[in-house]
Amino acid sequence: MARKVLVTDYAWPDLEIEKGILGEIGYEVVASPNGEEGTLAGLARDVEGIMTCWARTTRKVIESAPRLRVISRYGIGLDNIDVAFATQRGIPVTRVPAYCLEDVAEHTLSLLLTLSRKTALFDRRIRAGTWGIQEGLPLSRLTGRVLGLIGFGKIARCVVPRARAFGLGVIACSPSLTPEQAAPAGVRAVDLETLLATSDFVSVHCPSTDQTRGLINADRLRRMKPTAFLINTSRGDIVDEEAICEALRSGQIAGAALDVRRREPPEAGDRLIALDNVIHTPHAAFYSTESLQELQTKTALECRRVLTGQAPENLVNPEYRRQG
Repeated sequence: MARKVLVTDYAWPDLEIEKGILGEIGYEVVASPNGEEGTLAGLARDVEGIMTCWARTTRKVIESAPRLRVISRYGIGLDNIDVAFATQRGIPVTRVPAYCLEDVAEHTLSLLLTLSRKTALFDRRIRAGTWGIQEGLPLSRLTGRVLGLIGFGKIARCVVPRARAFGLGVIACSPSLTPEQAAPAGVRAVDLETLLATSDFVSVHCPSTDQTRGLINADRLRRMKPTAFLINTSRGDIVDEEAICEALRSGQIAGAALDVRRREPPEAGDRLIALDNVIHTPHAAFYSTESLQELQTKTALECRRVLTGQAPENLVNPEYRRQG
């Protein structure tokens, strides 16, 4: 029987990098035609490894793979993998915690600049036949304004020098961030309430967890300045979409830039897409030629390490060993 690794989904042109790395140890890489649970469960029956991007690697998928030895996540977040059940089954889960850092940081700053200078709005108006700046007023310079970072991991830390280069002051909140840790990074540590009330731009950089889902809700949006903007390049479910839609429609906050949504792509008739004071990008912040090559290589190498009896470099669930 052929030895196989399943790729549940991917957003790059081909799987030649993965095929090269895993082919060297005799494994065939099988790409799923879609990320539906039933399709993945059917294809998983005879695989030893699963590499997954956004598709949900559920209990059913894992149960369907009696030969499964490793699940490797293309990326950082783990909200699409049933890590607890994988651990119960004695299956190591790996991820790639250090990739696309510069890319997401650059995307965050590009969204911030677009919100600040209202370039997307001006472009839409000009294409519709209106030449003038009146609809975009007021415009304010960035120097002296405040960027608040919710979460202070690797990506947020990459945002800091880019933001400071534009004259922004930077504050951050994270459960583990102390003032002593923040100062050398060029930021001031604050609590969430202070961050929301103080920031001209609030940028989300925390993972999706039980504690952070719905973190940006109606109450917290009310604490933001009416001139402030929200940026989310992290996970869609951190923001309560009904609440932010109402806040944007009522002028409670000035605008938002969303690279991620709770449902991707959004359904037809989505109310947020209809709003002029929202910038949308299609979960693109991570994407660059360089970041994807790095992601493909690191994910496949983690998979190969486990399949050849080596320890992975970025193991999510070390307790799986006691269950295996």
